[in-house]
Amino acid sequence: MKSRRTTTSFAAAVMGVALTLTACGGGDTGGDAAGGGDGGAIETITIATSNDAPFSFTDESGALQGIDGEMINWIADKKGWEVEVFVSEFATLIPAIQAGKADAVVDAMYITDVRKEQVDFTDTWYQQGEGMVVPGDSTMTNRDDAKGTVIGVQTGTTFIELAESLEPKEIKYFDSQAALLKAVENKQVDVVFTDAAVVAYSLVQNPNDAIKIVDPYEPYFPGLIGAAVTKENTQLLEELNSGLAELKASPDYMEILTKYGLTESNAVD
Repeated sequence: MKSRRTTTSFAAAVMGVALTLTACGGGDTGGDAAGGGDGGAIETITIATSNDAPFSFTDESGALQGIDGEMINWIADKKGWEVEVFVSEFATLIPAIQAGKADAVVDAMYITDVRKEQVDFTDTWYQQGEGMVVPGDSTMTNRDDAKGTVIGVQTGTTFIELAESLEPKEIKYFDSQAALLKAVENKQVDVVFTDAAVVAYSLVQNPNDAIKIVDPYEPYFPGLIGAAVTKENTQLLEELNSGLAELKASPDYMEILTKYGLTESNAVD
């Protein structure tokens, strides 16, 4: 699926400057970056990601992998773009594109009304909901059982709202999915809510009896996933949407989803 080489740059002290970045305009990525700033042809697209599997992450060679990662690579291959990667914490991804550090957020970002006030989203890439993850010996069977407990969530995600709605004893915040799952394993928290696909993929890769996914489970957030661009970058938005439509018409779309444990229920027209 992926033949295009990627380049990764790691954000230094992004959290410390996040507030100032949100006020910045769209770009110091250069004239040949996505959108170009002058309506010129796009040659390179820099995507912002928190580098979390299975959505958008780099392998040991720096090559982009994941559900979203392979989708953007597919689109880039069809468009003739080079793909570069800017890695930062999830909560800083929108500030990163607003500051011109990257052109688009491609990292399983839920399309929400709050976020749409800050950025524009592409058409929906796919859909998925959160999973409820508990220690392996937990007796919790549904979301109501989490009321009044210690709940873990990832900073900057929509799952904070879910955690708050359950009137928890305490909410603990973590900067990555890996740290979140480790907190369940170590029983630092009673339950976490996170992307179901993340946990399913993680347990396929590394079976772990110390944690389990509550199943069956009806998501509180049956989320729609899209790529985000700045409101000024209309050219890139149009190009991404046209490439996405071409991908969805191809059998490669379902091949990407199923490779990472998703099914036809996650696909969208």
